Amino acid sequence: MAKYDVRVRYTFEGTYKVVAEDRDEAERIVTEDCGLVLGGNIHTTRDDDEVTEWRFSSHPDMQILSFRERVDKGKVRYTSMCFSDRIEELRKDIIEAIRQLLDAHGLKKITFTDNEEDPVWIIWFDDNVEPYECYVTGIEVTDKHITVLATIKDSMEEVCSQAPFELGASNIDWLNQMYEAVRLQLENTNGNS
Repeated sequence: MAKYDVRVRYTFEGTYKVVAEDRDEAERIVTEDCGLVLGGNIHTTRDDDEVTEWRFSSHPDMQILSFRERVDKGKVRYTSMCFSDRIEELRKDIIEAIRQLLDAHGLKKITFTDNEEDPVWIIWFDDNVEPYECYVTGIEVTDKHITVLATIKDSMEEVCSQAPFELGASNIDWLNQMYEAVRLQLENTNGNS
């Protein structure tokens, strides 16, 4: 029998309902005055009229982060890191955040109106697996998928990528840039796309 250190992360996800002047104050209230202590309960030091409610699952999600095999005298013989579950979870979280931004403005699709200033760039692959540098021109979301609409830099041909099958709609760095582009456009146009 071998000894292993198995590193895990438990996460509780939920929502605080907060009364605040703006988003920054709401974030500050939750960051400074709300929390959870292992073996305790979800709590807040704010009054009931400031933090009006919270809802959290009583069972956390668990992620295995790494394995370390210990041998003679406690020395580490082998370490295995686990990233795939965390990457997939982050990808889903970013897509859900894009979906929520669009839903908040009554949209299922957005077209980027100011692509010349600072477009989001992706790589799109054709049927022959030839890569093309593209800039994102829009995003469409459904309950299960995201479709990234793009234009090939050289030919100006319009293409699309659909998650999770194509890199253009699954790369977490590009998705994060798309989220920021959606957020900025909706804030600057009050939801008019």
